[in-house]
Amino acid sequence: MSLLIKNATILTVDPKGTIHSPGAIYIEGNRIVSVGPSDAVSARHANAKRVIDGKGQVLAPGFVNIHSHVGFTIFRGRSEDAGFKAPTGLYFPMSTVMTKEERAALGALNYVELLRSGCTSVMELEEDVEVLAPFVDRLGIRSAMGEMLGDADPDKMVKGEFVHDPAANAAQMKRATGFAERWHKKADGRITAIMAPNMTISSSKEQLREARAAADKLGLRLSIHLGWSEFEHQAARKIHGTGSFEFARDNGLLGRDVVATHCYVVSDSDIDILAKSGAHIAHCPLMNAFRGLIAPVNTFRKRGINVALGIDNMFGDYFDVIRSAVTCARIKTQDPVALLSTDALEMATMGGARAMGMETEIGSLEAGKRADVLVLDYRALGLQPVLDPVQNLAYHAHARDVATVIVDGRVLVDGGEVKTVDRLKVIEEAERASTNAWARFEKKYGGPIAA
Repeated sequence: MSLLIKNATILTVDPKGTIHSPGAIYIEGNRIVSVGPSDAVSARHANAKRVIDGKGQVLAPGFVNIHSHVGFTIFRGRSEDAGFKAPTGLYFPMSTVMTKEERAALGALNYVELLRSGCTSVMELEEDVEVLAPFVDRLGIRSAMGEMLGDADPDKMVKGEFVHDPAANAAQMKRATGFAERWHKKADGRITAIMAPNMTISSSKEQLREARAAADKLGLRLSIHLGWSEFEHQAARKIHGTGSFEFARDNGLLGRDVVATHCYVVSDSDIDILAKSGAHIAHCPLMNAFRGLIAPVNTFRKRGINVALGIDNMFGDYFDVIRSAVTCARIKTQDPVALLSTDALEMATMGGARAMGMETEIGSLEAGKRADVLVLDYRALGLQPVLDPVQNLAYHAHARDVATVIVDGRVLVDGGEVKTVDRLKVIEEAERASTNAWARFEKKYGGPIAA
């Protein structure tokens, strides 16, 4: 299908930061054919099958959410006040009682929320990740997906013990590689597989090395959580005899094809390791702030490290992440212009594209790239007057202002409504799954926070 959107403001996020106003974009199939001044593009493509008058609307590249655990939506209203108890007191124990069907239902809800908030690409890490793939295919979103690996016994971790199980590693690696073999580059290339060890304290040296070997063999990217607490650093030294960043580097989990998530508890030597490795950082400022810590994003950027933005878990409005990136950077540096709206938008789009290894395909609105497009209706309370469309997007827009979302040239959100799935059915199934899973959790562990 061919689609022309004209008379709009186009935020291209190209290398020059070009803005066309009034501008137009012409899409044919799954590619952007033309972007530029509205009159010129409209004249060249007057025979478009569908034409949208974009007056009062702002187009941007679809957001690239570089880090999510969509099934962790089950912790919404449980984890926000749990602090650093959450990983070992909630996340790992829940994995022992939550069914695959429940994870699929909760994950579906968050995928819909992310799409509705303008995310066209998501890097997703999850136990039993394969249960989510059919819904991703049906929804139409783009997603890099990885089985979240960790061969430490979760029930022992609740007690502060870290015992790695070779049998668990073998089973997890079989699931992870099997998923990659079945789904990598499927759904017209929208679904790709990654290798995703959870973190250094939950994975053995053997698991990290096997994950790297599998990624190299299958041509996959990798992701791991790093620098998320002082406890992690101390535990890594106790378990492995070395720091988290050194352990990840020495066992293949830092490199140009790796996304290191969080990195808000880092030393100068850790930053040196990141910079020399060429790894990308998934900065999750909203989740970081809830943990009371802020990553030194400006330092990362000055060292040439690519920083992309992730929503992590529980949250569903990606605009909150963009705002948090700016406010957290300014608080960290005590500088009111430390990070600008243009920086945040670039991190949310091209930064994510680079981290996914897709910078030539997505992340900006340029001819030849895949047609992943976000359309915001600025004729809304809270978005007027429009003196600077980028600043309005970064500081004042919300998911409710999203009018249209296009992925691979296909309109998935139209008039603010998701068109490929039944939104109410998704919500009802997620609610039922959450109720059942929490009932089993509380029966086994005695409450929402394990002792």
